[in-house]
Order: sequence, then structure tokens, then C-alpha cells
Amino acid sequence: MRSWSGLFGIAASVFLTGCVTDEAGQPATTERDAAGLVEAGRELAVRECASCHAIDQEMISPRPGVPPMRTLLSRYEPDMLANDFIEGVRVGHDEMPFFDFDIAAADALIAYLKSIDRNRAE
Repeated sequence: MRSWSGLFGIAASVFLTGCVTDEAGQPATTERDAAGLVEAGRELAVRECASCHAIDQEMISPRPGVPPMRTLLSRYEPDMLANDFIEGVRVGHDEMPFFDFDIAAADALIAYLKSIDRNRAE
């Protein structure tokens, strides 16, 4: 009986895997999850950053001399920038406000920055 339950478990796993993959065999939620992360990052940028930074690929920053967000990853390594946001490190300059980002918020903001970074070949 034990071997039948193991066989059943394998068969169920194969069946369920087929239900949650797309035609390319990739998990069906991967693109949706990535798009959701980018959208969450965009919403965070609108709420927390747009008063000073340009937050898309075309805008000019509302505050003179402030770099557009699309250029930030050419100045900072993404993982280090995310870590600085999580740790509450003031990034860039003394007038930059402190943000209390959790890991999810930092990941979302970095995903958004990657999506608008003209220098990334992704």
C-alpha cells in the first residue's frame, strides 16, 4: 500500500504542475508576480519619491538637480540600494529623507527601478 501512495503522490505532483505552468513550461504566475512587483514599486515611487524625482522614463524631476529615478541604478548597485533602504541608510545626500522600507517594499522599488532603467538590457 505504501508504494501506491508514493506513486499517487508523484502522479498528483505531475498533474498539478501541469495546471500551474504556461505553454513554455514556466510557472504561470511568474510574469504576473513580476508585473505585480513592478506595479507595487511604481505605486511606492509615486507616493514616496515623485515630489522630488522623475519617476518614469520621460519626466523631468520636479526638484532641480535631483536625478530621475531611471538613472539611479547606474549610480547604485541594486542589492546595495535595497539594503540601504531596508536599513534606513540615507541614500544620496543629506536632504534625502529616511524611509522605513521593509524587504517587500525595497524589492518592489528595485523591480520598478529596473523596469524604467534605460541602461539595463533585460
